[in-house]
Amino acid sequence: MDAGFKTSIDNEAFCGWDQPAFIRQNGRVEQAVFGRILRPYERIAPLATIPAASWAAIGTIPPAPLPAWHPNLLWMTVPDTPFDARATLRRFADWAGMVSHLLLAFCVQDGAGDVGIPWDWPNLTCLFMAGSTAYKVSTEMADICREGKRRGLWIHGGRVNTRRRIRYMLGLEFVDSIDGTAFDKFRDTHLGWGLDEASATSYQLVLG
Repeated sequence: MDAGFKTSIDNEAFCGWDQPAFIRQNGRVEQAVFGRILRPYERIAPLATIPAASWAAIGTIPPAPLPAWHPNLLWMTVPDTPFDARATLRRFADWAGMVSHLLLAFCVQDGAGDVGIPWDWPNLTCLFMAGSTAYKVSTEMADICREGKRRGLWIHGGRVNTRRRIRYMLGLEFVDSIDGTAFDKFRDTHLGWGLDEASATSYQLVLG
C-alpha cells in the first residue's frame, strides 16, 4: 500500500470458511492500519453514538476517533456463503457488527434480489459481485450493482477468469475492478486478449 498499490482483502470463504483464520486476518489488518489491535468497544463504535455521560457511568474513557484508513486500502469482504444470498445475509448479520470499523464489501450471491442488500450498514463501501457464473452475468446482478454505483459504492467483480467474463466485466459501465486466480497467475495470456499494461495493473486488485 505504501508503494502506491490499491489493495483489497478477501475472506477466502469460497475455498472454505475458516473462522480462526478470519479473526487472525482482522488482527493483522488492524495492526497494519491502526498500529495496534483494537478493543472490542472500538470496533462497534460506528454502530451507535454513546453519550459521554454513559462512558463516565461505567468508568471508561470514550475511545478516541480511529485514524483514517490507508488511502490505498479499498475494502475488506465480510464473511459470506458462496452461491447463497440468504445464508450470506445471515453471516453478514453475525460478523458485520464486529468489523464495522473497517471499510466493508458485501458479497452479492445468487438470490440477492429476493433477500435484499444491507445498503445502509455503516462503512459499507463495496459490492463484491460473487455468486455462480450464470448469476454473475445476470440482469439481476447488473441491476443491483448499478444501484450500488448510484449510491456511491465501489463495484468489484470476483472470480473473473475467462475471456468471456473479462470482456463482460470490462464492458459494464459501473465495474471498478476485477480479480481472478487465472488473471493473477497468467497475466501475459490476458494481456494478449487485448488489455494493455495500464489496464491490467488497474484491474488486478486482489492479490494472492
